[in-house]
Amino acid sequence: MRGLEDAFRKLTKLRENLKDLTQQESREIFAEILRGNLSQVRTSAFLTAMRIKGETPQELIGVIEAIRETMKPLSVPGDFLDLAPNYDGKVRTIYILPSALWICSKLGAEFTNHYALSVPVKEGVTLYEVVRKFGTEINIRFMSQEEYAPQLFKLMDLRRELGFRTLINTVEKFLNPFSARRIVVSIFHRPYFEKNREILERLGFEDYTIIKGVEGGLEPFPDRPTYILRKGRDIEAVDPSDLGLPMPEDIKTDRVLEDSVSINRRIIEGEERGKFWGWAVFTAGVILYASGKAGSVKEAVDKIVTTKL
Repeated sequence: MRGLEDAFRKLTKLRENLKDLTQQESREIFAEILRGNLSQVRTSAFLTAMRIKGETPQELIGVIEAIRETMKPLSVPGDFLDLAPNYDGKVRTIYILPSALWICSKLGAEFTNHYALSVPVKEGVTLYEVVRKFGTEINIRFMSQEEYAPQLFKLMDLRRELGFRTLINTVEKFLNPFSARRIVVSIFHRPYFEKNREILERLGFEDYTIIKGVEGGLEPFPDRPTYILRKGRDIEAVDPSDLGLPMPEDIKTDRVLEDSVSINRRIIEGEERGKFWGWAVFTAGVILYASGKAGSVKEAVDKIVTTKL
């Protein structure tokens, strides 16, 4: 326990004197949290200090390692893509991702997604909830955090009570319970590209894509360029105006689940072939590119447009 106490002392200084933890220190502290050996007070103090200080990639890797030691991973055969958006979902914009995945499924792509419901701070609607609501056949397997990482899930109430984004919001999307070789993750802010790149490289993914999308999700913006980083490449800006597709002017809603279900159902049933269809094709192009099935988003979009779905 002496090492644990020494690590905690690094996080009990004034803000300007807070010190980074080593990967091993971060791993040991979070392992103790998951075992229930630290009180809620000390757990809260750790999460708060890390939030104030700002987490380093090595600290986040340590936390990921601690969580993975407690996980129940599932090895799924096949060349699928793990969809890893932020867990706290969407609260003000429509989901078009289900239609995009339906398009990709028609072209042979397969997906996995791990999730939890009502995740702070947004406690928004998840991809799982939208897909479950309209029940369309998509090549996707879901797994809840409560199922694959029950010790981590037990911290959910504390996270809600804290009321701010903790390092758990960052690391949970990297946990990869399906043992995927390919992953696509989302970020809110452009400076996080490099931090996410370093984490994904150190985790050993064969291929990865990072997207700064709508509401910090995986969907590209229909009205302005979307920034994307693919493994081994520079950040690129993909402009929807270059794709020759109609795009919706307004994707905001106060009824995320209901409106998302309605629009995606119309697309899949062939009743919508206008602006929301164009956004679905654009999103599918991004996902196919992340799947390694096209050399660029434009190539993927052209393939979709010329394919009879």
